[in-house]
Amino acid sequence: MRRDYDVTIPDMLFPTDNELEIPTLDINMQARECQIPFLCFGEQKRTYNMNGQGTLHFYTDDYRFTSVYEHPEKIFKQHRPANIVEPNFSLYNETPISFGMQALYKKRWIARAMQSRGIGVFVDLNVAQKWYQLNMLGVPRGWQAFATRGYSNRLNNLAFELSIAKDWALGKTPLFVIYGGGNECRRFAQENGCVYINPVVTTKKKLEAVKKIQEGVAFFNEEFSLKKELEKLTPFTHQIEDYSKMNKQIGENKESLSENE
Repeated sequence: MRRDYDVTIPDMLFPTDNELEIPTLDINMQARECQIPFLCFGEQKRTYNMNGQGTLHFYTDDYRFTSVYEHPEKIFKQHRPANIVEPNFSLYNETPISFGMQALYKKRWIARAMQSRGIGVFVDLNVAQKWYQLNMLGVPRGWQAFATRGYSNRLNNLAFELSIAKDWALGKTPLFVIYGGGNECRRFAQENGCVYINPVVTTKKKLEAVKKIQEGVAFFNEEFSLKKELEKLTPFTHQIEDYSKMNKQIGENKESLSENE
């Protein structure tokens, strides 16, 4: 759990491995696990302290986080997450390369700056297909932690983004996180050993619905009441559905069976 955060960050240039001088991420400071809460920047109060736990992401409208480049302390001073997903500055197929490269520089600079403060990073893969290759500038080969936003009508893109993650991981199993997208994206996560994230707004609605049902149940004593159990639940309780461990176990079982044959 991170506690030793500095409250300021200097304007600086980070090492780069490419001609466009996009900052190179520190491979030793990639995210190692996905843990609750998985919060969107601006989703909670500005002073919400994550106390060195969970992940902060930026899958929201750009205007909500454009100030983070000028004031990165909003991440590590106000929220203090264990990990972040790189800011998802919008990059469309119609975006001119010259214009979009500034957004790429900013997302990678912010990520590298957070690494210098001990915060792990998920590389954001949620860009239009035109940007898939350029989006990997500054990401070292062997990187394993990736995240993207799920859309039920972009499953082919989701599969392509997973293939990028697998290629970049150099034979190792990537930690591939899918944020939202509903049942279609959840099924994709199950079939491909990914981590599926239920958005907080969705889990809040489900929790409120269950509580309303419980309030309408007739019972004669406290033994049947679910109130105490429901009070223990938060919008984060069932936010993460980790199917990566399931696939890993299946793979280990297959290896064990082949060795015994």
